[in-house]
Amino acid sequence: MKLSELFEQNGFDLGNLKESFGLIDGISEHIIAESDEVLAKQHQISENIYFLIKGKATFTKYFETKSITFAKITKPATPLGISGLNQPNRFMGEIFIEGGTEYISIKLNDLRDLQQKNSKLISTLYSAISFFSFQLLVSSRNLNTLYKDDEIQISPGIPSEKSITNIHRIKSATFFSTLTDDDLEKFIKLGNIKMYSSNQYIVKEGDVSKGLKILLSGKVDGLFHNFINGKIRRNFRTLTRAGIALTLSSGKGDFFNPYTIKSTRDTKVLHISNEALENLIISDPELSIKIFKRQLWQLGRFQQSATGLTKYSAENELEFVNLLLKDNTARIPASSKLYSIPHLLKSTHTYALAFDVVYELLIKGNEIEKSLSSLIKDTLNNLERESRFHSQLNIIYNRVSNSSSNSDKTKLRELTNSNFTKAFDNVKYVIKGWENLPDEPTNIFFYNHLAAIDDNQLANGHSFSIDSHFISSKILHPKYNDGGQRIVRTSRNTEFWRYNYYENLDYIFVHTPESDKLDESEEEKKLRKQKLFDEAQKVFNQKQPIVIAPEGTSETEDNKTITSPGPFKAGAFNLAFKLNPKPKLIPIALANFDYPVSKTIYSAVIKEPITISDHVKDPENQEEMKSFLDNYRTKFRSYVEEAIDLAKNVQDNIDKIENLKTNVNLVSPVEEEFELDVRELEHNSFQQTKTNNSVALYGSSTFKMWDNAKNDLSINNLYNLGFGGSTLVSCRRYFDRLVAPLNPSNLFFYAGDNDIGYGMDSDELLKEFSLFSNQVEEKLPKAKCFFISIKPSPFRRDLMTTILDANSKIKKHLTNLKMWDYVDITTPMINAGYDKFYDEDPLHMNELGYSLLSKLVRDKIYN
Repeated sequence: MKLSELFEQNGFDLGNLKESFGLIDGISEHIIAESDEVLAKQHQISENIYFLIKGKATFTKYFETKSITFAKITKPATPLGISGLNQPNRFMGEIFIEGGTEYISIKLNDLRDLQQKNSKLISTLYSAISFFSFQLLVSSRNLNTLYKDDEIQISPGIPSEKSITNIHRIKSATFFSTLTDDDLEKFIKLGNIKMYSSNQYIVKEGDVSKGLKILLSGKVDGLFHNFINGKIRRNFRTLTRAGIALTLSSGKGDFFNPYTIKSTRDTKVLHISNEALENLIISDPELSIKIFKRQLWQLGRFQQSATGLTKYSAENELEFVNLLLKDNTARIPASSKLYSIPHLLKSTHTYALAFDVVYELLIKGNEIEKSLSSLIKDTLNNLERESRFHSQLNIIYNRVSNSSSNSDKTKLRELTNSNFTKAFDNVKYVIKGWENLPDEPTNIFFYNHLAAIDDNQLANGHSFSIDSHFISSKILHPKYNDGGQRIVRTSRNTEFWRYNYYENLDYIFVHTPESDKLDESEEEKKLRKQKLFDEAQKVFNQKQPIVIAPEGTSETEDNKTITSPGPFKAGAFNLAFKLNPKPKLIPIALANFDYPVSKTIYSAVIKEPITISDHVKDPENQEEMKSFLDNYRTKFRSYVEEAIDLAKNVQDNIDKIENLKTNVNLVSPVEEEFELDVRELEHNSFQQTKTNNSVALYGSSTFKMWDNAKNDLSINNLYNLGFGGSTLVSCRRYFDRLVAPLNPSNLFFYAGDNDIGYGMDSDELLKEFSLFSNQVEEKLPKAKCFFISIKPSPFRRDLMTTILDANSKIKKHLTNLKMWDYVDITTPMINAGYDKFYDEDPLHMNELGYSLLSKLVRDKIYN
């Protein structure tokens, strides 16, 4: 059989090139395997490309002690050995065919020679290879056809500007690494740019691709399905790197979308239509060959990704990285820092160093280093979350333990709760029973105390009560705007790291058997217990919740999820008898807080409140109290088992379980959106000479896209620290890394625009800004700070009421802050008709807009 016949019989139309395709048929060889044979060896230099006619081909990767079969192909015309078409021109796995299999073989040198004579013909061949290669991805997901979700509605997007503002980022993207600047400029001109707001669907998995879509800016979630362990599973990838291909296209013939793509913040996408790519085959065949080869490379990345390649699995992340490096040994320079990553992943204390390497290579590495760093980052998603979790623990401990005795305890607890919220955003969690929380905060919230684990211990030995902090930051603070007052055991004299921490947070201390032994009289003991009650009553008088673990310990075999809770002590319940107003006791059953954060789902089940007097009539009757405690411990165990089952089932049944608060399968932490942008800013600001009396612009793309800020403001010692799509939450997250080290004398801050775009109301925005201003006051007490009002824009026209309301509330709040001033850009824009400050881009200002902003900023600096 001829290759041209094989293509046309299987749905690829050669059109008017059918006759000239005889030149390719002339360098093709039809072969029938006489017996089982290895068609290509792993890492072997590629000399041929093959096309299956009939039979079966099996793809396998070999490692030191194992082999992984990742695809089995029987579909005619599927190309075999496409990894050899891109550098370093080696087969990435073994291709095994059974005896009797028929296939066509073409020598790559013959193809290269023919390309010199007829590039248009070879471009058509690459279009066909792209068209038929899609079956390789489908097979790697253990599917026959891609899954389709008919309920998803695709957004048309809003046409945006013709030019690309972050062209440097696009140029450095691995997808475009083989294109020259001229190539890239020609390619971009073929398409159009569209903007999508948060939570809009761009394409749907399994639909026919309408062309090649390239992410220019923003953040999207990629959803795809595979078949594993007898069921269809949903998988998610977070994509933020500019220049990544979201869809593929063969130009000719139907290609299918590998993902459902949903924007999770304002996102810009370059769209090159199928027709444009088909025309490119004729008008610039050499460029089209480069584009098709890069799509084949991208298809390989889809296969090789930790989530996309169903059977390319490992027992843990470290093993996977080792497999990935061994899989690409022939392409990685011997001196590459990639080889240091497995060693740095052996301890939680060096995880951060491992990710330093990953991000450094994403920014500055060569083509293969960027590509593999991207895959490793996806692979290590859970470990990166664990690393960020540990970083937040260190930040919290350092802030609290180093605070002075006259620090504002309320502000300190607010910042601590905020940091714990950030920490827990990096852990998968689920909370059930929110409806059981009383409206009034003056109640006692009690829980089963789970053991601290070595993985969460700081280098100095301090271990946090992770479970109680979760209740404060993720349950009580969102409900009552107060994390509650904790009752904790008195530290032992040797626990220097622990004493400072809890003392500075002004927690209530209670003596337990795990504290140092007290030599006290009965009278002293009575006074100590009375002091506990007085302090607890003071908390209620201030309308705060109380959080307590009735077990009084976290250091026994009963403080593990599989056995919890341990024996309850009477203290918490006796307290309920004495406090006024009479509190309810709200049981919160916890599970999995004694497991590493990268390998579990934290689970909390809030049960219906109880009133202690309904269960114990006489608190002085020790037998009655003991009977209640023993029986209730048994009941509480059933609550813990409910929390265990909830964590097990939430991944697959999230849509079927009601009244849940969870981040499982939802939007990723802030760092997954912005970390690469921030790393680049850190790198650039490090290169900049540090000066006194500097000015910093900090916030979203309104600053990031202000390319001429230094000239417009006539300020040489200016730091532009804007990063696109940033929110108040992300600005708080990165303030200590980006702004605080520079210690600017003047800080201009712009944020809130994107928060409103994501659905935040003016009260929530004010709360976030209040936390940010506290952070600034803590780190830059001598700086003069300016809040630039949230600008009106055509893109957010429907949200104008929220914009004006937020500006008004923040302006009023600033009157109480001595170090802050308000810069009103909104009023002059509205008075002049704000549409004139925008061109084709409906969200980002034109030169007229920046002229106005320049004047307002200069007035504040020089006046």
